[in-house]
Amino acid sequence: MSEDHVSWLASQISISPVTLWVDSPEEQGSGFSKYVTYSLCQPNKSVRHRYSDFEKLQATLRLRYQTYGILVPSLPKKTVVMKGASFHFQRMRGLQLFCERVAASPYLRNDPAWLDFLEEGKAVVVEKNPMPEPHPMWMKAVESQETPPNGNEMIAKFKAESTKCDQQITAMISKTKALIASYNSLASSTTELAAASVSFSETETNEIDTLNAMSPQELADGAAASSVPNVLARISSMFSSQLSSYTTAPDALNLLLVESLEYESSQMLDFHSMSKHVEKLAGDNDRNEKNLNSLRNKNTAKMTEDKIQKHNEAIDAAEKLLESSKAHCDRYIRAMCTLTLPELITARRERVKTLALHLGAVVKSVSASVLSSADNFFVAMGSSGESAINSGSIVLEALSLPPLPEPAGVSGDGGGGAGVRVKSNSVQAERTSSHVNTDVPPPPGGVIEGQEV
Repeated sequence: MSEDHVSWLASQISISPVTLWVDSPEEQGSGFSKYVTYSLCQPNKSVRHRYSDFEKLQATLRLRYQTYGILVPSLPKKTVVMKGASFHFQRMRGLQLFCERVAASPYLRNDPAWLDFLEEGKAVVVEKNPMPEPHPMWMKAVESQETPPNGNEMIAKFKAESTKCDQQITAMISKTKALIASYNSLASSTTELAAASVSFSETETNEIDTLNAMSPQELADGAAASSVPNVLARISSMFSSQLSSYTTAPDALNLLLVESLEYESSQMLDFHSMSKHVEKLAGDNDRNEKNLNSLRNKNTAKMTEDKIQKHNEAIDAAEKLLESSKAHCDRYIRAMCTLTLPELITARRERVKTLALHLGAVVKSVSASVLSSADNFFVAMGSSGESAINSGSIVLEALSLPPLPEPAGVSGDGGGGAGVRVKSNSVQAERTSSHVNTDVPPPPGGVIEGQEV
């Protein structure tokens, strides 16, 4: 790269990233003219835009940069149907991803269209005629590179791989939405089960006397704490405390995972389109070359001097057009292979890492909430969770079913971290005595769960 471009790029990298977020959707207009505006915020100012303004900005950036081989950030998919708060949250998340990626590019964030977009009262106009020029530093970056000798093969591979990636991303989106539906169903069922436990507990308290009778000695010993009504109330409390994690998980998955996957899908589709655009540029070259050859081969013997002069001018124009189209195609391939692809690889890796971490955070949050509610339940019951898992596993294993999985860090032998339960000989003997199939003797010694014996 040229020294001035290297210096400029270093100065851009040293700039702290701009903090941007999108919020505060507001409906405006009425009837078929109704639309929603969103607030694009920075720490010290904000500006309101409707979705079509973001589309116009993206169209301008595509005309100015994608034409020259740079992959412009993607917008959330458009819909003409107004939906509820969940839809607006998803759209705001998608718009924020778009703005963050524009602001992260040293070329796009210095573009006049983006700078105007951040200012109140600046009209968003798609510039078409004349074709807007990209940032001069982008052109210097492209010109400083060399076109790979296997550029066309690389482009063909880009096109094939982006299609495969999009297919897998689409499958993940589908499965994530199925998981979201399962969480919604789980939240509904948990609510109903908690309500049923409350109803059961109240019935036991108010209407069931004989079956809940206790002797004075039992009452003195504190047996009332484990009465049927109290146990049922604790079950309801356990499920009720889990409910918040089940109800917040769908929105978290939609915003942190689905929208991020949708963005990746759009980027793959856009990159595929850019790869396919090379075919159009190659076709333009072929047509321009055929036109030039046709002019050169035309018989001028019967032409007047005036027509011959015009014919020669047409040949000169055709030669310049062919030279220009070949140079543009070469520059486009060079930009995609040497600049856009490396940037896409790095950005894609970071985005996928982030969405994976967000998914893990949602799973951990839900699991921690469920585990905490269970721990509180066992404390209230005055029982050991570990002993309950062991006794439950004995029942299941007696029916040749897998045992209950233990939480990480819990082990029957007092060890920590591995989460592997080792049954002692005494536990194994208890399992044997209650096993339906007494003809099959247990293996000698302890048994490690999950290991075939």
